[in-house]
Amino acid sequence: MANLAVKVADLDAACAFYVAAGAEVRDRMQWNNGERADVFLGPVMITLFTHAIYEDRVDLPAEGFLHPALFTDDLDAELEGHTVVWGPAVVEGAFGKRRIAFVEAPGGIRLEFMEQLE
Repeated sequence: MANLAVKVADLDAACAFYVAAGAEVRDRMQWNNGERADVFLGPVMITLFTHAIYEDRVDLPAEGFLHPALFTDDLDAELEGHTVVWGPAVVEGAFGKRRIAFVEAPGGIRLEFMEQLE
């Protein structure tokens, strides 16, 4: 598992909450029509977003759980048999360069599959 993605309306307040809970916040940046930050809370990484990259494809609440992100060595193979919501596309950030895609999953969420390119 790479991370759990959560959409927040106020990134400053969310980061402050997690810091007060003992987390380390890293790699805050402008990213794809919004902001993002990685929160390291023990062995769990939560990535906070103010805007989900696939928001124009699905109805989302203003805040809440978005998706788990999973690493794969073969993105195309992972996508077989799934309904793709967004992608595949190459994205870049503090995490390097990745090829990612989102698929529909039960419970009204999505799964993100990501293949590290560098």
